[in-house]
Amino acid sequence: MSFSDGSLLLSISALGIITSCVPSFCVIGHIASLLLACAIYAALCVIIVYFDSRFVRKMPVPSPVLTVGERSRTHGESERQWVTNFRTLGGLPIKDREGRQQKRIKPNAAYRCGAINGAMLDQSALDFPPPRTLIDLRAESEARGAPTILRDDPSASASSSRMAPKIVSIPSLAINQEELRKRNIPNIKDIMKLLVWRPSTLFLARPRLDELTDLCVERLILEPGFADGAVAKFIRLASDSAHHPVCLHCTEGKDRTGGMTALLLLALGVSREVIIEDFILSNKCVYERASRRDFLLRTIWLLTGRWISFVRFGDNVKSFMFVNREVMQSCLASVDEVWGGFNEKYWKAQGLTMGDIQRLRDAFLM
Repeated sequence: MSFSDGSLLLSISALGIITSCVPSFCVIGHIASLLLACAIYAALCVIIVYFDSRFVRKMPVPSPVLTVGERSRTHGESERQWVTNFRTLGGLPIKDREGRQQKRIKPNAAYRCGAINGAMLDQSALDFPPPRTLIDLRAESEARGAPTILRDDPSASASSSRMAPKIVSIPSLAINQEELRKRNIPNIKDIMKLLVWRPSTLFLARPRLDELTDLCVERLILEPGFADGAVAKFIRLASDSAHHPVCLHCTEGKDRTGGMTALLLLALGVSREVIIEDFILSNKCVYERASRRDFLLRTIWLLTGRWISFVRFGDNVKSFMFVNREVMQSCLASVDEVWGGFNEKYWKAQGLTMGDIQRLRDAFLM
């Protein structure tokens, strides 16, 4: 356990002051006093975090979003088995330059979500077919720690059984394993542990962790061919309707999945306004869980004496847990400036031809 921010002394002093205020007359009394002091200190930490979250550094309220496409959530045996941040892309409109609707994305062509770790689909509760192909955008180390598994509901009848979905790995992490080692991060799956015990490792090195989430979107869109041609691999796979419904996912389903989904929708001709609204819809989907994580993490920092981390990195944690509308807007503007839009020149840089884009549209649009 490392108390690198130098706040342990403050915590010990606080406990000492509290203990000295509690009368005790024997060994048992001293132990009881210490336990009471610990309880009081813990209660103070919780109160401080609550006050800070409620009045000082408020959790960003999810932006209003358009009601676009179908929005559904899978059901599991328990909350831990639910697939988070899940929604379909079916029904999103394709309009011409005059704003007249021409086509729509097929209802059951594609879904997007967070990690699928042993989730159980209650097919009787679903209003869409289960995915036939799962596209995993996580790094190999992430996938090893939480493998992609989608299980059938054992209570389902034999007539409703289906073949297991095909799992395709297309790693799209913004920082590779070598860069992680340089920053003393053993593995991408260990980030949550480092958030608790060594936040300075993540929020002082460049790029910072909260910048890393934006990089996931920026590098996919602004660096054609990034991650060994991840975009081209995905577009070609999705162009084959035999793989539909495809389900695109990473860990939280907001950054890597958000960037790749935006490129898919741009290739299909969905308007930028709808793409941005779908992108930030993740904030609404992960809001409750992110709020709980933020509260728990900063409470742990105080309980373990990381007062300086609490003050310095509180806002960084919030940035790490949500997506930013301005990041997507900036990426779209940069493509306009460099390539003149999402045209043949841009898709060629991504390793795709207009024939690939047309096949994608034929597979997705109706």
